[in-house]
Amino acid sequence: MTSVRRALALSFLERYLTLVLALASNIILARLLTPEEIGIYSVSLAVIGIAQVLRDFGIGNFLIQEKDLSDDHIRTAFGMSLLLGGGLFLIVLLLAPMAARFYEDERMLQTLRISSLNFAILPFCTISLSLLRRELQFKRLLYVNLVAALVGFCSTIALAWAGFGANSMAISAVATNICVGVGAWVAQAQRRILLPSLSRWRQLLRFGGQSAAVNVVTTVSMDINDLALGKILGFTPVALFSRAQGLVNLFSRDLMGAVRNVAFPAYAQTHRCNGSVEAQYISSVGGVTAFAWPFFGFMALFPLEVLRLLYGPQWDAAAKLVPPLAVAGGLYAASSLISTLLMAAGRMDQVARLELIFQPLRAVIIVAAALVFRSLEACVWAYLLCFIIYVPLSYGVKNASLASDWSALRHQLFCSLKITVVTLALPGALSFWYGLDRAAPMSAGWFAMVILSGILCWVAGLRISEHPLASDPLMQRWMRHFPGLRLTPRRG
Repeated sequence: MTSVRRALALSFLERYLTLVLALASNIILARLLTPEEIGIYSVSLAVIGIAQVLRDFGIGNFLIQEKDLSDDHIRTAFGMSLLLGGGLFLIVLLLAPMAARFYEDERMLQTLRISSLNFAILPFCTISLSLLRRELQFKRLLYVNLVAALVGFCSTIALAWAGFGANSMAISAVATNICVGVGAWVAQAQRRILLPSLSRWRQLLRFGGQSAAVNVVTTVSMDINDLALGKILGFTPVALFSRAQGLVNLFSRDLMGAVRNVAFPAYAQTHRCNGSVEAQYISSVGGVTAFAWPFFGFMALFPLEVLRLLYGPQWDAAAKLVPPLAVAGGLYAASSLISTLLMAAGRMDQVARLELIFQPLRAVIIVAAALVFRSLEACVWAYLLCFIIYVPLSYGVKNASLASDWSALRHQLFCSLKITVVTLALPGALSFWYGLDRAAPMSAGWFAMVILSGILCWVAGLRISEHPLASDPLMQRWMRHFPGLRLTPRRG
């Protein structure tokens, strides 16, 4: 487990260093490029959106989860990647003139043609990156992705400064992917050049076809929500819903992305070695909910303050939407790793079954709420209802393939619940004192004190609840920097 903990720490470090670079790039580009130039690139990406979803085809995940990986599997994955990438490259290249004519802007033609090169390059990235993830080589991945991010950052800024406009972002994306492909190949312990093959195409097609179907259905279902709400309620409600959901996504997407990046190869490795993947899963759920539930509880108590801090006063109207979305995020945290676990165990069919049921159902429920109630608040509560349904649905699908240890799971979740109650006790009292339906946010000084009190209460909650996370060596090592808060869990 030491390698998994270290991999998780490296994954978090990589995720947030690249996010810092991306944020810095966006700030600088906002001053170097016009909104129209940024818009051209954004629309160009939207035009090739489905192709972006299809490009991986689950090939990387196939290599990670395959129990008896051989050269034939790797060569077949490379061959399929070349066919898929080459096909998408030609399709985008040929359709680019039509898209440019449709939007009546010839600048899109060159941007789309440059962006199409990524589909030809990505096959040379996917295989090496997946093999590094399979072996939990996250230190090497950190170096590869950081160097590539720096290349992308520098090239974007230099090209924008030189007057390349929207193409500066398109060219830098190509440069970044080339850097990733070369770096990931060099970073492998055994650097070999394998010729492409299609000998295991049936096995890969079965896994990849289900993965692609899940990705397409998920993307289309989410887009339908935005398109329908925009038509029924207007663009402003859609923007408010998106901004409120953005707070929830700070954990569900950004932090959980780093967790899944490690959890998938770690589960797959345990499954290949015939270890107890259920025990590993339950431990992961306990760790995730110990962070997620206090986070979402804090968001539900202080949505106005967080929105003001991150986005400014023009988004105050989104504050009332955050609490139900935060509850939905908390529910999802208890089951968010189920799809990752099933994929790692080679049950992509069950993942497809789960998502093909849930994603269309979510779209139908939210659109129906918009049509019937003509209210954004109704759509938010419909969103919460969807995740009330998702939790038992996902565990039902999981239990059909991998038996659940309900007793151990309840114990982990109860420990996380105790941490959450202790964490939110003092911040909750302060929020109640200020007024739960307050129209104006707390002062910056008071809010800083609330955040500090929440952190201190969270550490106290770890100790009081005797959560297994308190005994984790990585947590113990981190807490040595804060002698007054050092964790010394009681022994039963």
